[in-house]
Amino acid sequence: MPDSPTVPAGLGRRLAALFYDGLLLVAVLFLGTLVLLPVTGGEAITPQESGPWEIAYRAWLLLLAAGYFCFSWVRRGQTLGMMSWKIRLQRDDGGRPRWRDALLRFALGATLTVAALSGVWLCFATATVSSAALGVALLLPAPGTYLPMLGEPAERTLLDRATRCRVVRLP
Repeated sequence: MPDSPTVPAGLGRRLAALFYDGLLLVAVLFLGTLVLLPVTGGEAITPQESGPWEIAYRAWLLLLAAGYFCFSWVRRGQTLGMMSWKIRLQRDDGGRPRWRDALLRFALGATLTVAALSGVWLCFATATVSSAALGVALLLPAPGTYLPMLGEPAERTLLDRATRCRVVRLP
């Protein structure tokens, strides 16, 4: 794809698309849970009530989340949130990401998200100073992945570098 865009997407567009995708992901996970309600008789899936089924349920939700992002990136280079903000993920050579690229990007992003959410929980849900300090330490990597993009013309994050991809603006 020699005519592929090379203007990097700025931080604002990336975060706006991520916010949109977060809302869409919640809807996908709600629908994924709705599909399972007939199996559970409408009851919540909890460790006390469901035992090993809870692990299967969490794996199902993880599979849905990975499917939403990875399938979108491999098929079009865009999630619905990225389409709204006219940005696309592409490999450094201009092609669409491969499954390996998409899965690695999802795994790294999911790890950062879980760490950040755990950090928020530790900061606000516990009353000890050591828990709050651990919470802050868990929060730092997520925004830290965006710091390298602020100092280079290509505006690549750590996730971009790890997956040899870039997020570009579309005309």
